[in-house]
Amino acid sequence: MKSEARNPHLDELDIDFLYHLGLNTGMDLKNMFSGVKYVCMGGSADRAEALAQKAAEELGVAVPEGGVQTIGKTERFSLYRVGPVISCSHGMGMPSMSILLHEMAKLMDYAGCQDVQFIRVGTSGGVGVEPGTVIVAEEGLNGKLQLAFEQVELGETYSYQTRLDRQLAQDILAARGDIRAQLGKTMGTDDFYEGQGRLDGALKPRYTEAQRMAFLRRANEAGVRNIEMEAPAFAAFCLRAGIPAAIVCTTLLNRLEGDQVRSTPEQLAQFSDNAQRVVLRYIRGQLGKAVAGA
Repeated sequence: MKSEARNPHLDELDIDFLYHLGLNTGMDLKNMFSGVKYVCMGGSADRAEALAQKAAEELGVAVPEGGVQTIGKTERFSLYRVGPVISCSHGMGMPSMSILLHEMAKLMDYAGCQDVQFIRVGTSGGVGVEPGTVIVAEEGLNGKLQLAFEQVELGETYSYQTRLDRQLAQDILAARGDIRAQLGKTMGTDDFYEGQGRLDGALKPRYTEAQRMAFLRRANEAGVRNIEMEAPAFAAFCLRAGIPAAIVCTTLLNRLEGDQVRSTPEQLAQFSDNAQRVVLRYIRGQLGKAVAGA
């Protein structure tokens, strides 16, 4: 985290309790996390565990008998460390993501980690792309198709920019290998149903099917290739903190063709694996470069 972004009030705390992670500064956080370079985060605990296990295999890191183990408490988030990689869950939506981002950024700061990259790895609804396509985000747009994240603080609304690290996105895309992937803008909304213009929620929507299609086409023409529920908050936080960040999400369906996910469980598992594999190939390549340059 860049020094000018760091909260000076933290220096007034005897112990900072990273409550939702089950960690605090009374622990030897440097010993526990020193050397971490990549923080990979996905929505669910299962995905975090799966990515950690794959990271161990991909990077040749030994794990305890029985597999990777969580660190801290797991009521809200699940956190794993595999060599230079942290894999953790962030829950669903921007409020949950924001909590993790604050505590993870502080954790990396307290552990003395340098040049850490944050990468969100997940799933999404595609817009004009084939299901299973991995979208590496160039920008994070809000539900109004704006390059902004709005947050209410002490009763006032503030808007933060949501640019992502373009070079990091290009480097990750270059590691895709045989996996179908492309750059695109990712739209993040405050809701899964009406916020994304769906017609399959419980309540009668205020919009028609024609209006829904017109908006999705407009989003597609603006460069949006997928929709999820975290991009603006993630991009805004990392930009403010000076943390290089990327969003890498597989599409589960094409929203221009409907709202229901109709792929088989086997296909969905493969789709999720695609995004994780692209990110791990990128990390392995970067670590190889570091070793070659040592």
